[in-house]
Amino acid sequence: MGPDLLTLIPALAPGTLVAITAFVLAGIFMERARTAAILVLIAGLLTLLQNGWIIFNQIVLMEWMFDDVISADTYSIIATAAYNLFYLAISALLLFAAFAGRQSPKAPASAPPQVEFRPKGYFPVHRGGLVLTFGLLGILLFAPLGIVAWILGSKDLNSMARGDMDPAGEGMTRAGKVLGIIATVLMGVGLLVATVVIGLVIANIRAF
Repeated sequence: MGPDLLTLIPALAPGTLVAITAFVLAGIFMERARTAAILVLIAGLLTLLQNGWIIFNQIVLMEWMFDDVISADTYSIIATAAYNLFYLAISALLLFAAFAGRQSPKAPASAPPQVEFRPKGYFPVHRGGLVLTFGLLGILLFAPLGIVAWILGSKDLNSMARGDMDPAGEGMTRAGKVLGIIATVLMGVGLLVATVVIGLVIANIRAF
């Protein structure tokens, strides 16, 4: 490990500890609060992704700035935008996790509601695992899959609300949808930043 990587350890250690804590808590509470646990798990994954960004920033992006591939102003814009995006995404996930599954108290009814019992297997099988997988792949590998997770998640959640789909997968479906939204937003911002950077690089090349 070179000296440059050694200097990154203090910057990477807090995020790594937060991610490990998130994974442990998600495992502990997965059975009792599935939706919240999945959201915390996703926040932990984003924290590790943020560590990857820190490494890229220090080793690649700063080197580009020192080599005049990008200007100091461009570097500042990219670094600040990435930091704010990660901060907002992780904070939003943790806030959603804090309130997931909570319902406002209802006034007592004069008579108990009629409960409709459905035979086992009555609901169509949910696609929570598929939606969550698309959301994770959208964040980690291929951002356009986040759009698929967003669309499928919205459709399936509406079906569950109408009683047309097994509600057991609501937690995974909702988490996959949120992850898909994050992947889509990050993709849009990334494309915008890439367009600006490419334009600046081309302008610098033409200036020479």
